[in-house]
Amino acid sequence: MKLEEQLMKMGLTEYESKVMISIVKSGESPAKDLSLNSGVPYSRIYDTINDLLKKGWIKKKEGRPSLFCAGDIDNRINEYINENKIMAEKIKINLESLSEKNRYELLPTINVERSWKNFYKKIEELSNTSKQLTCVFGFHNKNVFEKINAIFVNKFYQKNLFVKSDILNNKFISDLEKISKTFNIRVLPFTPKVLLFLFDGKNIIIVLPPLDAHNYEDEIKFLEIRNFEIGKILEKMIEIALLESLPFESIKDSIMR
Repeated sequence: MKLEEQLMKMGLTEYESKVMISIVKSGESPAKDLSLNSGVPYSRIYDTINDLLKKGWIKKKEGRPSLFCAGDIDNRINEYINENKIMAEKIKINLESLSEKNRYELLPTINVERSWKNFYKKIEELSNTSKQLTCVFGFHNKNVFEKINAIFVNKFYQKNLFVKSDILNNKFISDLEKISKTFNIRVLPFTPKVLLFLFDGKNIIIVLPPLDAHNYEDEIKFLEIRNFEIGKILEKMIEIALLESLPFESIKDSIMR
């Protein structure tokens, strides 16, 4: 199968595939050269380029003329792999549910999403239907923390919160004191640098920090995992964490001195 056809199977149009191949070969090119080298008519080249920019396949370098080069191709390919893996898992589970077998393998369903807006929407949906929650805070940003707290403040089920000890400072402690009545807050030295939410032992949300470690307002990527087996493993880890951690109230005074 030709590379052009392979790219079309990943969702690119014929013209987009031709331009993509031309860009990778040349490194960077203006629109006029891309039209000549790819065979895409000049009347269609800018529409094709704009579509590739929107999809993240290419990047634009401003100038006279503007130049176009390859974007984050690895991310685009990984997204395609993840989407097809999820689809294959869903098909397998649906086919097994149609059979007369009483046993089937429940594979984890993993969705990859972006942006704080989608993250807030997801945890609000899960918080409205859950009866138990465990959170892990491996990094802190005041605005993010306040929005998360606003979602959970009126949820009166059991809520554990583990906090990474080396991110505790006076400001974060003040934020934690505001929610200490609704959360069982524990402090750990070995918490990973992520935000993790475990709802009812099966629905898992993991927020990966942005590349700029000092700016948590940047776009983020988060994973949504739905699987009982993974949830059971996390619950066992939480049991250990409860034993190894310290209560927030017992250490906050020593930190704020």
